[in-house]
Amino acid sequence: MGYRLHYFPIRGRGEQIRLALHAVGQPFDDVRLDRAEFAALRAAGPDRLAFGSLPMLEDDGFRLVQGPAILGYLGVRHGLRPAGLRDAAWCDALVLGAEDLRIRYFRAFGEDATKRADFIAGDWSQRWLPRLEGLLARSGHAEHFLGSSLTVADVALWDVLDAVTAFIPGASLAGHPHLEAFAAAFAARPAIAAYLAVRPSR
Repeated sequence: MGYRLHYFPIRGRGEQIRLALHAVGQPFDDVRLDRAEFAALRAAGPDRLAFGSLPMLEDDGFRLVQGPAILGYLGVRHGLRPAGLRDAAWCDALVLGAEDLRIRYFRAFGEDATKRADFIAGDWSQRWLPRLEGLLARSGHAEHFLGSSLTVADVALWDVLDAVTAFIPGASLAGHPHLEAFAAAFAARPAIAAYLAVRPSR
């Protein structure tokens, strides 16, 4: 049967999972649900959709929800999560940090232009960019936040940085050379570049 990813026909919280699967060359069914299909799935109860929210990954009858948990699962299955206890914990922390930024981005995305500008001038520029730049510099590897190979932390952080800069006017990585190099290197990975060339615009 293999993997089936259930999510809406947008990037949202499903995109980091799509990116992880493409990065490792893992085929999967990208099931993009409309509102009626989602309502039916939700109505089936917690045995089908645990918390009534997406994304959901199915793996030969095993169903898992919550984006960071799905990334953790795929990380273990496909070698995108460090084996050592402390490195694995730090990988999880980075994924959850990306989720914190994602929540703030979703909120800004729905706000008016003035509040979006406040987000760019404030939280984005004063908190997230300098801290992520510093964490990447500290890692010692221009292309990775942790260690010398790709992890789900890189996937999660690239995805949210890409979303913010693509969909919030005025947001960019300019002036943060480590982040700019990281973003470019991730997008240039052959499997990722092939996916980005054909993915929907939103």
